Amino acid sequence: MKSQTLRNTIYVLRAVGVEFARRIYLPIVIVFVVIAIIACSIAIWLTTMSAWWWIFAVLVFVAVLIAGIILGVVAVVLHILNPHQTTTQKSGVKTFVDKLQGLSEITQTPKFILLFRITRDVVSPREDGFVKTTIGHTLSLRKDFESLKNSFDS
Repeated sequence: MKSQTLRNTIYVLRAVGVEFARRIYLPIVIVFVVIAIIACSIAIWLTTMSAWWWIFAVLVFVAVLIAGIILGVVAVVLHILNPHQTTTQKSGVKTFVDKLQGLSEITQTPKFILLFRITRDVVSPREDGFVKTTIGHTLSLRKDFESLKNSFDS
């Protein structure tokens, strides 16, 4: 029974961590795509001015390719780490993350630090971890976390 509770806790922490990461990842992808389009357009336009600009264009294309590969790997990792969830569980995780982000806005904690702390809790679960401490301080989050944990029983 105790191992089932620990497994459910880890599933919830993974789901919350992936949701946080996705909320950070999506704006980064949008900004990358816009910058990549602008940079490639400028590089192509410059190559019409002089053949020497092809050196710059190749560097831009390689940088865009490498960044795209990195973003693709991150997307695959997020997909792999995300536990299988029902629609109700997904909705519960999103609501929990919304509340946790609201709490972070109140405390002025940056999203990257929250993601780091949640990741640390997933990698090395402890009794005094960030999520458990935060839940202990907030009654509403505690109820939501317990309900999410119970939803992973099935």
